[in-house]
Amino acid sequence: MLVLNPSSGVPIYRQIVDKTRRLVATGELAPGDKLPSVRAIATELGINPMTVSKAYSMLDQAGIVVRRAGIGMVVAKAGADRALAMEPETRALVANAKQLGVSRADLIAQIDRIWEET
Repeated sequence: MLVLNPSSGVPIYRQIVDKTRRLVATGELAPGDKLPSVRAIATELGINPMTVSKAYSMLDQAGIVVRRAGIGMVVAKAGADRALAMEPETRALVANAKQLGVSRADLIAQIDRIWEET
């Protein structure tokens, strides 16, 4: 089940895309697994079906899911794209660093240092 945060500042469709990517990357959704219908998700989450449809279209364009006639949307990729699941956080980190005037080299050095510490 998807848990969304309407007050996060991240559009709902983007949250659906990001969380689905993460579920695929971690293997919680495996290739061939069927995703809930647009209507089912919209009803469950109390959101507009067009929002879910937009998210599913983005996942389809990215090759994460495919539309199968008579079945609906199914997972297309295996969980090998773990780094892709982190893209939203990475984008936020880079945007924050740019706003603060942190150089690319300093950001990478900080990531390397933290990586080694953990």
